[in-house]
Amino acid sequence: MAGIHIAEALEIPYFRGFSMPWTRTRSYPHAFAVPGRKYGGAYNYGTYVFFENLFWKAMAGQINRWRRKTLGIGATTFERMQQNKVPFLYSFSPHVVVPPLDYSDWIHVTGYWFLDEGKDYKPSKDLANFIEKARDEGKKLVYVGFGSIVIDQATKLTETVIESVLRADVRCILSKGWSDRLNHPDASKPEVPLPPEIFQIKAAPHDWLFRQIDAAVHHGGAGTTGASLRAGIPTVVKPFFGDQFFSAIRVEDLGVGIHLKKLNSSLFAKALWEATHSERMLNKARVIGEQIRSVCDSDKKPRDSSANRFTGRWCCNCHQGDVS
Repeated sequence: MAGIHIAEALEIPYFRGFSMPWTRTRSYPHAFAVPGRKYGGAYNYGTYVFFENLFWKAMAGQINRWRRKTLGIGATTFERMQQNKVPFLYSFSPHVVVPPLDYSDWIHVTGYWFLDEGKDYKPSKDLANFIEKARDEGKKLVYVGFGSIVIDQATKLTETVIESVLRADVRCILSKGWSDRLNHPDASKPEVPLPPEIFQIKAAPHDWLFRQIDAAVHHGGAGTTGASLRAGIPTVVKPFFGDQFFSAIRVEDLGVGIHLKKLNSSLFAKALWEATHSERMLNKARVIGEQIRSVCDSDKKPRDSSANRFTGRWCCNCHQGDVS
């Protein structure tokens, strides 16, 4: 949010890069205002106007003091900033969030931006053996990780995951960041013992890990959602806040995954089974994965995509672009 003011002070062009829709449209609501049902174009458009005004009113005083004292420029107003006319580069796939017809020419959906950190990754022997054993036994393999979310009952969440994995009869690679937060009341308690069906990791590059599994379960963060869709595997999203709800709805609307609204062992186990056995979901996820991976030619030459009205060099295998 500070960039537009710095650009004004330096008298240089400015655009934003963002991982969630932030530009007014009638096609879908603001990522922070996703309702439980669809209310139509007027509601969708209004959510953007509402949040633009809300954010400005909450920060206007502080921003204008900073502009005067630090940047040496005069105060501004919401109207003068014309936020709905700020150029945007959106880092999600047009196959996942279709660019609306009412987007202006200065709004571009470029495709996901990936770092590909797994090219030289070597898993531990224990992790490699766990994956190999699951395959030898003919068991479906899932990933479960909700990032570093802060929750009140970390132990209960771990117990729910364990029970759900056992009921669904799958094998699980677990990234249990939710109990590793500092100053959390559960942080000093003993960890819940994990059964042999679950292997815990601290971290692994998603571009490597998601190629090893049959389905991914996560919180719906923009990067993790893009990685699981790119891998062509069904995605189960349990959102907790912010734009995660938007990701969950898009995944479910596309038929490539499940929006898990409540987290209990019964619903979770059912979601795990469906995500690893539904041929319809598996096929749709596979198609989306192929579409995302094929955004760029293998030699990464620039392409002109009529789908997003953008000419330049952007790729699902890199995070750099040459805007023309």
